[in-house]
Amino acid sequence: MELNDIIYNGYTLEELLIAGAALFIGLPVLWAIVKRLFKKQKKDDPHRQTIRCDSCGWQGQISRYAGKCPKCSEPLGDQKAKGYRS
Repeated sequence: MELNDIIYNGYTLEELLIAGAALFIGLPVLWAIVKRLFKKQKKDDPHRQTIRCDSCGWQGQISRYAGKCPKCSEPLGDQKAKGYRS
């Protein structure tokens, strides 16, 4: 059997293999895109807080329980409010 043999309704084996490969690769990609579009927004994590460090300017999310700036180790957020110092 050659790649240019007509297999089904005027389509060659090569054309059918290309279409099958495109479906095999394209459908999971399309499914991932559709899932991302309809994904619900992530709820706020009660164990993390978004903070900006006044000392060095770093900003991001940190733990509420061990709230220290990863750049300068200053207490941030709930830990700063409690008065803890390192």
